[in-house]
Amino acid sequence: MSPKAPRLIVLGALLLPGLLLPAALPGQTTPPPVRVGQEELAHASSLREKEQELQAREERIVRREEELAELEQNLAREMEGLLKLQNETQATLDSLTAVKTQAFRDLIRVYSAMRATRVAELLNQMTDRDALEILRGLRTAMVADILPRHDQDKAVRVSRQLGLL
Repeated sequence: MSPKAPRLIVLGALLLPGLLLPAALPGQTTPPPVRVGQEELAHASSLREKEQELQAREERIVRREEELAELEQNLAREMEGLLKLQNETQATLDSLTAVKTQAFRDLIRVYSAMRATRVAELLNQMTDRDALEILRGLRTAMVADILPRHDQDKAVRVSRQLGLL
C-alpha cells in the first residue's frame, strides 16, 4: 500500500457517516418549514394547468401526425394507381393511333388507285377538313389532277388550307 492509502481510508471514514446520517443530528435545530403563500399556490396551479394543456396539445399533434401519415400513404397508393392508369391509357392511345395511321395509309392507297374524277366526287361530299387530310396524303400529281374537278368554292378553300402547311 502506498503512504497515501491510509489517509484516504481515514478521510472516507470521517466523511461517510455524515453522508448517511440525517441532516439534523440530535441536539441540532432543524430549519423552519418553508411557507407557501397564495401567490405561489396560484402560480403552481397555473403551471399545472399549462402543463395539462401542453400535454393535451401534444396528444392532438401526435394524432394529427398519425392522420397525416395515413393520408400520405393513401395518396401514394392513389398516385400509383393513377400512374398505372395513365400508362394503360397511353398504351391504348398509342395502339389506336397506330391503327388509325394504318387505316389512313390504306385509304390513301385506295384513293391513289382510283381515277381523279371519282376521287373529286367523293371529296366534294366530305367536310373540308376530311378532304384536306386525304389530299395531303396523296401524291402532288394526283392532287393537281383532282383539284380542278372539285366544286370551285371547295377547291379554293381546300387549296388555301393546303398552302398553310
